Amino acid sequence: MKTIIKIALFALMMVGVVTVHAQVKREQRSVWMSAYVSDWPSSKISESNVNTLKQSCQRMLDTLAANNMNAVYFHVRAMCDAMYNSAYEPWSSYIVAKRGDVPVFDPLEWIVQEAHKRGIELYAWVNPYRYAPSGSSWGQSELDYIHTHPDWLLTTDYETVLNPGMPEVRQRVVDVCKDIITKYDVDGLVFDDYFYNQGGCDFSLDANLYNAYKAQGVTLSQGDWRRENVNQMVADVNQMIKSTKPWVRFGIGPAGVACSSPDLAAKYGVEPSPGTDWQYNQIYSDPMAWVTRGTIDFISPQVYWNTAGNFDEVTGWWGKIGKKFNRHVYISQSCSSFGKDGWDLQEFSNQVNIMRDAGNSGMVYFKYSTWRNNNGTIDGKTWGLRRWLKQQVFTTPALCPSTQWIAPEKQYGTVTNCRREGNELKWDAVDNVRYAIYAIPDGVADADFRCQAQYLLGFTYPNSYEIKADYAQGYRFAVTILDRWENEFAPVLAGSESRPADKPIIISPANGATVPMLSKLAWRTNGTLHSVEVYSDADCQNAVAYVEVGDTAVAITAIPGLKPGTYYWRVSSRGLNLSSVTSDVSSFTCEKMAITSPTNMATEMGLTPEITWSKAADGTVYTLNISSKSSMATPEYVAETTEASHRIPKFKLAGGTTYYAQVVAHLGDAVDQSEVVSFTTKNVVPSAPVFVNPAEEGMTLHGNQTISFVPEEGAQSLRVEISTTNSFPTRTSWKATLDEGVFSTVPLAEMTGTGKPADGKSYYVRARYAYGTAGSTTVNYTDYSPSRLFNYVAAPLVGDVNGDGVVNVSDVTALINKILGTADYSDDVCDIDGNGAVNVSDVTALINLILG
Repeated sequence: MKTIIKIALFALMMVGVVTVHAQVKREQRSVWMSAYVSDWPSSKISESNVNTLKQSCQRMLDTLAANNMNAVYFHVRAMCDAMYNSAYEPWSSYIVAKRGDVPVFDPLEWIVQEAHKRGIELYAWVNPYRYAPSGSSWGQSELDYIHTHPDWLLTTDYETVLNPGMPEVRQRVVDVCKDIITKYDVDGLVFDDYFYNQGGCDFSLDANLYNAYKAQGVTLSQGDWRRENVNQMVADVNQMIKSTKPWVRFGIGPAGVACSSPDLAAKYGVEPSPGTDWQYNQIYSDPMAWVTRGTIDFISPQVYWNTAGNFDEVTGWWGKIGKKFNRHVYISQSCSSFGKDGWDLQEFSNQVNIMRDAGNSGMVYFKYSTWRNNNGTIDGKTWGLRRWLKQQVFTTPALCPSTQWIAPEKQYGTVTNCRREGNELKWDAVDNVRYAIYAIPDGVADADFRCQAQYLLGFTYPNSYEIKADYAQGYRFAVTILDRWENEFAPVLAGSESRPADKPIIISPANGATVPMLSKLAWRTNGTLHSVEVYSDADCQNAVAYVEVGDTAVAITAIPGLKPGTYYWRVSSRGLNLSSVTSDVSSFTCEKMAITSPTNMATEMGLTPEITWSKAADGTVYTLNISSKSSMATPEYVAETTEASHRIPKFKLAGGTTYYAQVVAHLGDAVDQSEVVSFTTKNVVPSAPVFVNPAEEGMTLHGNQTISFVPEEGAQSLRVEISTTNSFPTRTSWKATLDEGVFSTVPLAEMTGTGKPADGKSYYVRARYAYGTAGSTTVNYTDYSPSRLFNYVAAPLVGDVNGDGVVNVSDVTALINKILGTADYSDDVCDIDGNGAVNVSDVTALINLILG
């Protein structure tokens, strides 16, 4: 009895436990910033305001850094204009008095310089096609396309764009982007959601180009041709970047919903997205083409709605897409609705947690000024949105995600001559990298430091870092090299020198071995931080994945981009004051988990078959799902086990029925699953149902008791009918169909609908089974059971918690399960002592009741 009470009290205490979100080492936290929407420059540049504008930019970047943001998407080309020194297009009228005038300073040059001083990444935001809004054709500058290339323009009532169907336009977009990344030290290039004309573009407007295309003997529809024009431009820009400055990351921020069409989803091998995809047939934007073809490094869908809508579902869908195709997904969100119903501070922090839980890699807020200026109140305290997010979810600085599908061009060691001079850290410069700075409390041992997020202090592009006053004492400092793909290398303490780590020795799998997908790659070294490189070729030229690992083992399924097949791999290990050393190359072949018995489409299976599957690594937990639907929706039977087999217990399967089986395996955070196999059970004809309760004619049943039957193998379902007359008229009888393996109704007091029992009346009850025949969709039925009369009393039978008609020790077990939250019985039935609460005292009262 004491043990029972302790278990119950422990479970009740656990109700108060609060989940704390872990600090995140890598995710992008960015803002869209544009002069077009009066962020920065907030006014046209002139001699009189140049210093004011430069200083406001510095303050804005200081605000971003202070709130643990790490990137800015700065608008450099809004409408075939330039907020930078362009070789092709006029200076933008959003930053100068007249389109084409030369500003006093170059805003892109300034913001790149100032962002990098603060360790913030700067992405150049480009509109590839948009030229002018409705009613405008520009023309103030001799460089405007209305003068130089009027034939490039595609005009509708909504806007004018550069015609995506023209190869010359595609090349101009590529040239403009190349001009930007060669002149400026940007970290990335991003397009937003403008492609073909917003509001629609009649097919007649580019029919001449499409007809010329068709004359080549190709068969794409005009809509598909338009989408391919956009896709080819994206691919060309990506190829240019990879051959010019391969570390510049390229991405697009399309509309939030893509690929909602089942046919389109099937084409790409994914589930349809929740919501409605308007962009596919209006602006001819097909984000799944860019993701599946690998022509972008990241995608930032504009999910500009809240969790009262389907933010959760759409964000979850994008998380699956990013994982399946090994690309980063940064969810874009507008701050413009802040303060409206459903858009409070908690909503914004919840969205970040939803984004993380879905497996996405960051958030991008539109626009800077609303992210900066919005305020809200919680529990009487006013918070700025930016400070709320820092306090709740962006609690430490974070590195941007590294490109896990690109192996580094070189392995860096540690910085050299790292030293502290007063309140400044300095070290010898390394070409074309940036640096991460860690502050390690004096109470943390060197052996416990692994570049954890809680010690991350900040970033810098110059080879120096100013130590803030809060960290002037009680800390020692470490510096790491970050290459321009965001790969991190070995940390070295200020005032220390590094030495090479021990060369990693691969211990599993054996070279050339064949293993399940849910196996681990493992190695031995004295390093504490590791990078696993996986290639498709023995010469290690074609990278598949490059991932950072904090342990000396990693599950194969945790490595993005890996599918069943043969791979070659090596691992680099490093640690505090230990420079990176790389192992020899080894190979392995991985196989997908598979159900080995029964074979697919097996027949004449018994009703308690043993399901077996390929064994994965030790410690794997398997979930077996059995469903009568090929989609595996709503499985009829689910079992969890650590063994590679499981026998289905009695009464779970029906005879003459086709079932589908799938095994999902979990090894820590890694997941693998088998293909679905089908099997058909042998034909079984059940007998008519036999009553358990009411056990005899004229018996009294209480409201907390059920109608129940002797379990019978082979039935698909059980039909139960209750009526005041023995003829069971259809319109007045209570009826319920119980699923296979269920042999008792809900408690009588919980029955609803026509014919439910009324207190003090007498009722008849009867039942029959439904069963199937292999190869037929016809449902067969047994005879009805003989009807049985019972008297109904609504008041519960005190102590009969499980409703089986008797009060005994099984009710004690049921009551304990109720208190622990593992069973759901009525509070009225479980409140044995009648004090209004269900707790341990009711267990004592029930035991006393049983003991008399």
